[in-house]
Order: sequence, then structure tokens, then C-alpha cells
Amino acid sequence: MLNKHVKLVLNENSLQNVSDIAASMTQPPPPRRSTAKNTTWGGLALAALVAAYSFGRPIVNERMGWDFPAITGNTAAVVDSVPTGSTFKPTQKPNSVDEQPLYGILKDLGGERFVSPAGLMFTRGGAEGHRLDHLERHTEDDPGRPGKHGVFDGGMENALKTIDRAYERAKTGTRTTKEVDQGRTIYTVDMGGRVGYIGGQDGNRQRKPMARRVRLVLDQNRVITAYPL
Repeated sequence: MLNKHVKLVLNENSLQNVSDIAASMTQPPPPRRSTAKNTTWGGLALAALVAAYSFGRPIVNERMGWDFPAITGNTAAVVDSVPTGSTFKPTQKPNSVDEQPLYGILKDLGGERFVSPAGLMFTRGGAEGHRLDHLERHTEDDPGRPGKHGVFDGGMENALKTIDRAYERAKTGTRTTKEVDQGRTIYTVDMGGRVGYIGGQDGNRQRKPMARRVRLVLDQNRVITAYPL
């Protein structure tokens, strides 16, 4: 009788173990942590770095004189690492850096410094903040200004070209008078023809007479002011 009881207990225990094993085998495995999010952020960061390097490389090379290499690999590999359904769009590399001269004539040297073809420098200074801002006042009449106000014909581009021609004449002494005052050189150059007119209160009373001379005030090759006379 005891042996039968023991066998019965063993059989029941064996059946329970088998049942537990079967139950454990039929249960779904624990969910695996998705890495899609990490892959998405990693792809975005890498693509952003590639775009920033491609955009900044030509600018830094030009301004600093360095020679960072271009990325020649296919950037599609970066985009392919982004999972399907992402809204990420790759930044397009600019075709070229804008190198147009200021007013069609001045080369930008950086630091708000500009140089003309004749070698005249335009920098910060004066009541207006920059010499070019001061020069721009001499491209339009100011009828309410007391006294005379010289105005160049043709706007800023033509004014800058006229000033360059006056400087070239001044360097050779062609129809030029020269003075030095407190370290600044003052040239008065006869241009041989009209370069603008005289405005301001006096000029308007005289019906804006023609101007054919240029007054050029320099600190070495830096322009302090220039205007027609």
C-alpha cells in the first residue's frame, strides 16, 4: 500500500514538472528592446555632421587658407541607416560660395575691411560707423545741409570707380594738388570732366553746378572721405 502511494506521488510530481515545462515552452519570450530609436538618432547625428562639414569646408578653406579635404564617399549610406518611415531629409551641399564683389568693385578682406582695385582700403570709422556709409551720403543730395554738398554721379559703384581713377591720378601727380594735415594726405584732383554736382543749400541756390574735381582724404591708403568739388 505504501509503495503504491509513493508511486502515485511520484507520478503526480512528474506530471506537474512536465506540465510546468510545457507551460514555460508555450509562453511567448520576453519582448526584446527595440534599437530603432537609437538607430534613428545615430543616423540623424551622423548625417548632420556630414552636412555641416560639407557646408563649412569651402568657407573655412577660403578664409583661413587651410586645405580640408572634401567628402568623396556616397552620403546615401548615411541616409540608408535611417529606418523606413523617418521624416529626415539630407541637407544639400551648396554649389559654390558667393564671391561677388561689394558694389561690383570692392573685395571683402574680412573684418569689415574692403579694398578697391586701385588699392584703397575702406574700414570702420567716422560718425556713421563705416567709411562706406559716409561715402554713400555723397551719392545723394542733401538740400537742407548748410553750405555745399558734393554728390557723385551714378551711385556707389560709379563713385568708387571715380575715386579709384582720382587716386591713380594723384599717385602720378596728374593735375593734382597735395596737402598733409595731421598725418593725413589731402588730394584735390582735376578729373578733366564732370564727376558729379554740388548740392546742399549753396548748390541748390546755384542750381546744382557741375563738379569736375575730387577731394580725397587718406590715412596712408585708408579712405577717410572723398567727394566731388
